[in-house]
Amino acid sequence: MSSQFPLSRRVFLGGVSALAATAVTPSVAAAAATSAASGGGEVRLHWLDGRPAAPAGCAFGVPWPRGTLARNVPLALHTANGAPVPVQSWPLAYWPDGSVKWTGHAVTSSATADAFALASGAPAPPPVPVTVRRSPREIVVANGTVELKIATTGPIAVPSISRAGRVVARDGELVLRLQDQPDDADDSRAPRREDWTGIVERAEVEQSGPVRAVVKLTGRYRRDRGRGTRAILPWTLRVYLGAGDDSLRVVHSFRWDADENHDFVRGLGLRFSVPLTDEPHNRHVRFGTAAGGVWGEPVRVLTGLRRDPGSAVRKAQTDGTATPPVAQWGQQVRDGYQNLALWNDFTLFQESARHFAVWKRTTAAGSWLKHAGRGDRASGFGYVGGVGGGLGFGLRDFWQRAPRSLDIRGAATDTASVTLWSYSPLAPAMDLRTYDTVAHGLDLSYEDVQEGFATPQGMVRSTELRLWALAATPPRDTIAALSATLTAPPQLVTDPATYHAAGVFGRWSLPDRGTPARAALEDGIAREIGFYADQVDEREWYGFWHYGDVMHTYDADRHEWRYDVGGYAWDNAELGTDALLWYAFLRSGDPRTFRLAHAMTQHVSEVDTHHSGRFAGLGSRHAVVHWGDGAKEARVGESFTKRFSYYLTADELLGELIRSSLQVDETLRTVDPLREVLPPQTKAPARVRIGPDWYALVSNWLTEWERTGDVRWRDRIVTGMKDIATFPAGLFTGEAGGAVGFDPATGHLVNLEKGDFDGGYNLSMAFLGEQILWEALDLVDVPEFRRTYLDFARYAQAPSAEKIARYGRDFNPGLFKTIYSRVTAWAGEQLGDASLRKRGWDQFTSDPAGKPWPPAERVTGSAVASPVTEIPTRTTTNPAGDFATFATNDFAQRNLATIALLAIAPEEAP
Repeated sequence: MSSQFPLSRRVFLGGVSALAATAVTPSVAAAAATSAASGGGEVRLHWLDGRPAAPAGCAFGVPWPRGTLARNVPLALHTANGAPVPVQSWPLAYWPDGSVKWTGHAVTSSATADAFALASGAPAPPPVPVTVRRSPREIVVANGTVELKIATTGPIAVPSISRAGRVVARDGELVLRLQDQPDDADDSRAPRREDWTGIVERAEVEQSGPVRAVVKLTGRYRRDRGRGTRAILPWTLRVYLGAGDDSLRVVHSFRWDADENHDFVRGLGLRFSVPLTDEPHNRHVRFGTAAGGVWGEPVRVLTGLRRDPGSAVRKAQTDGTATPPVAQWGQQVRDGYQNLALWNDFTLFQESARHFAVWKRTTAAGSWLKHAGRGDRASGFGYVGGVGGGLGFGLRDFWQRAPRSLDIRGAATDTASVTLWSYSPLAPAMDLRTYDTVAHGLDLSYEDVQEGFATPQGMVRSTELRLWALAATPPRDTIAALSATLTAPPQLVTDPATYHAAGVFGRWSLPDRGTPARAALEDGIAREIGFYADQVDEREWYGFWHYGDVMHTYDADRHEWRYDVGGYAWDNAELGTDALLWYAFLRSGDPRTFRLAHAMTQHVSEVDTHHSGRFAGLGSRHAVVHWGDGAKEARVGESFTKRFSYYLTADELLGELIRSSLQVDETLRTVDPLREVLPPQTKAPARVRIGPDWYALVSNWLTEWERTGDVRWRDRIVTGMKDIATFPAGLFTGEAGGAVGFDPATGHLVNLEKGDFDGGYNLSMAFLGEQILWEALDLVDVPEFRRTYLDFARYAQAPSAEKIARYGRDFNPGLFKTIYSRVTAWAGEQLGDASLRKRGWDQFTSDPAGKPWPPAERVTGSAVASPVTEIPTRTTTNPAGDFATFATNDFAQRNLATIALLAIAPEEAP
């Protein structure tokens, strides 16, 4: 096999196809593949939340069993009744034999059916394809409805957006407002504020049609519209335009490289100028709400006056349509309307996840009316324009990522300014410092603070925006529908059986309710995911940096999650919470679970992982501040748990962030994960634990190998596997949980010859290590490592007599029963030993942490500030320290074990 598959992304855009299903996967998956592929290799697709309320394109991924998908035959998309739908396709990942493992696809707003089928065949061309023209100064993208001009350099990122030859928006620029101290600094002077602009430094066409075009801009922020010498916060801006669409998707992200002690973000957004030509009474401002409501008023209000302009005028103002000619108005209004107020400026401010307000004013010399509108949650949709057209605009996760705002200025002039604030300047300045200047003790607060480690350097945050070039003020029902596409963006998915039959993501099961005990386990998974979904809302785990994460451990005495106690606060996907949610979605297809999982992956991949600087490729352990803990871990940034979201949504930014994890190899030269536990070593350039550190590296290499076909990454996996197989203690090698030497240049592991069998391996497999190795062994053939892994799995939870018989000594690896139950069962599966498979189940069912939680209870009265829901702890036998509690670790590992054990040892399940 060549070092890299020759097929390029660009060549593949025409599509690929499924051939006859001949999957080399386990028989159960093969049978499911045959069933799922009935009808000539079709993959059936449906909308996650049902047919979208408003047409909107989307990208999605489809898995294929090994050996079934050739790389040189196109794929076509049809509706359930056979009508062709334009689709654009490209490869996301390959199997080792060169067949395609995952394909990415894009459809436009023309995909309006309830269900679709993907199969071999020539893809239908769009009526008017997207075209891309590039010159030295700009890139022009057009689709027959919208023409978009994108700059290749300079302070104006998007010079214009036009519809039918009319400019709807121009001078699109990224804006940043900084101040030099927090709002409440102990300083007599007021913070000094400065406005910065995102300067385009590079432009790249990533896809050029015919169904979708993608242009990526990169740059940094500078003062004085690019004339300043300092450049900070490297950013990317991807612009997506589909054939025939009247809207474009925009994804902005930035990477923190400023000084969190002196740079405080006061506002971050995207600004456009919007030409206006209609009379003020025919110009309209609209804002949508998450519940489907609409706030809408004209620039000149003709309703509610002392005199009636006429019912037709009032209706037009309400509907956003052209009023009758002035001559047809009531005489007194006709004679005096020019004296009415012109409302020039509007703001929608979502100050928290529970409240928004609409403000308006006539001029900067006048006061704001901050009671113009109010509500719970705005959708993030806004509009300014008139009967001649205008700009619709919106931010995804608007209330979830509060504080956010939408600003319209100059609506009474010939050019309005629209700013979509992903972080609102009306809120306190963003403060990225850690919460205290001293450590509070690992023993009591579970907090590991180290000098210089509590830093956001290299963290990323992204915002998804959408812009509509509209021919007229949209009707209110249309605004509600457009708002829904922001609240729950349309997503195409397939069914659980198809995902399962493809043999992707290791070993997992479809739901099994064949006995009362299994039904109880399945009920527990659904109930506990529902509990967390409700907790996100009840506890308001929202905010620009927080959204997507959950808390780690509960304080039953305060009836509050331990938000302020060291390492017990934010979870940062500790012990695979994100993977559990994705497995639960794959086997259920539940939209709520998908949204939870997607938000968590976005959070962990951006906020909890360093993508540059001293800790590049490492992530931060759970803490009061997401990046505050001193334990910087490869397993937080590992690719395995990010792949679910990437392959299901084909998201380009996430693909970049996953690739960023490869930096960790070199980072480990200077950031030793065991630096606080063991003295320095000199036998190798770096030191890692076999698990979870090396397993995390394996997941990174495996992902890059399958994405590119470059076997250099496979060879690093094989190198380490062969090295481990030579160690006398195998996976029981090393002190402090499996310490070995590591050479980032070659991938070789070195036996440090200390602490074998007595290292304490409780965390070795705790972060999806078993799944990473199962998938790796399914893709590479290293018999000696398979035997070594099987030895570890066979004896990790074995009785003393068996360990003595095998190793000549007894030892206690210090394992968590639930975490290692599936490893034990896997050994039984591989060896055909039913007693071992049963031992795995027995370890799980006998562990207090393996018991599903009882139903949640409501706490009211004076014990709490407001009613809360919690898991009752009076019946628990699972203490944390000296206190009975419940924790996200248990939730994640218990349900991961259920899902894996049902796949590995179904006959031994209770």
